[in-house]
Amino acid sequence: MKVTAVVLTRGAYLHDWQGLDVCVHRSTIRTAADLQRARFDALEHVRTPHFFFLDDDDGLPAGYLDVLQRCLDAAAPLAYTDELVAGARRVRGPYSQAAHLAHPMLVHHLALYETAAAREAVATLPRGHFAPEYLLAWEVAKRGAAYVPEVGYIWNRRPGGMHSWPATSLSWMRALLWAKDNP
Repeated sequence: MKVTAVVLTRGAYLHDWQGLDVCVHRSTIRTAADLQRARFDALEHVRTPHFFFLDDDDGLPAGYLDVLQRCLDAAAPLAYTDELVAGARRVRGPYSQAAHLAHPMLVHHLALYETAAAREAVATLPRGHFAPEYLLAWEVAKRGAAYVPEVGYIWNRRPGGMHSWPATSLSWMRALLWAKDNP
């Protein structure tokens, strides 16, 4: 399987995910702009045809290779799955721009990207305090997106994680406004 898990971390990342190339990108993230820069910079180190972001404190479910294969079989520039959050399954649904605007977390974890399509998209995206995953998914999905109704990711959502920072909420809002202006 030619898939890279891109992991952002401050320090060492010792987890070995069998069957995956793991690209560890060391970075300190204090703002949404730092997160965007780190995500987009890490993409330059991907050497496989497909990748996904894996936060260093999250995990993959048993059978993750089968789920990734189903995503690859969808043959779309973007394939995304359901996720487990605090043990509960967060179910997504089929992709449309309207659905993505109405539910910004429609494409969140696990989102498998074609590397070439993602690199082309990143070249067109605004920089700064924007939620990078939302911008990237929005732009890549214009080429095609597939929903794979499997659990592909375990989000170990921490009460004090980045998702709870006010600046993160603002970065999602800025990304949403940008998407509305760039259908």
